[in-house]
Amino acid sequence: MILSNNRKAKPWYREPWPWLLAAGPIIVVFAALYTYHLAANYNKPSMVTDDYYKEGKNIGLQLERDQTAATRGIRAQVLVNPDNDRAKVLLSGQIEPGSKLRLLWLHPARSEHDQSVVLQRQGDAAPSGNQVEYTAVFKTLPATHHWYVRVEDEAGQWRVQGRWDTNQGQSLTLQPMHQAAPQPAP
Repeated sequence: MILSNNRKAKPWYREPWPWLLAAGPIIVVFAALYTYHLAANYNKPSMVTDDYYKEGKNIGLQLERDQTAATRGIRAQVLVNPDNDRAKVLLSGQIEPGSKLRLLWLHPARSEHDQSVVLQRQGDAAPSGNQVEYTAVFKTLPATHHWYVRVEDEAGQWRVQGRWDTNQGQSLTLQPMHQAAPQPAP
């Protein structure tokens, strides 16, 4: 190709404008591939269950555990130390002597942060169902706005649970979940 002043025109690939215009879409393609790589390899959702049918069948069993705890009058007061690695649990109600109990810390979004520890009994039960003291030592809890906390027997007969808002102090009360709202009178 010849220009009017007898200079030859450069081929298109030697001009900067086509490359500058193509740079945007090329960068977007590489960014999309990198984002896909990150999503596929580093952000596996651990909170989603694969077997919804099985989980649905377990709901009835979980409600029975709450009802058993309510019938036995089981309540717990959990006192967490400032380092978030130890807890004292004061348990009241009709608890079978010698039964092993677990304290569960359930992260609201990331199951890899969940912890389960066996509670260590600190003394004998006082008469008439007063509180029994247990202690637990666990890995330091990662910082988050709140945790779901549960105390249950290892046999899976009862449970008490609650939500701990970390910015509202170092103690929380656990109780059975309410089964159903009272029905209005006709």
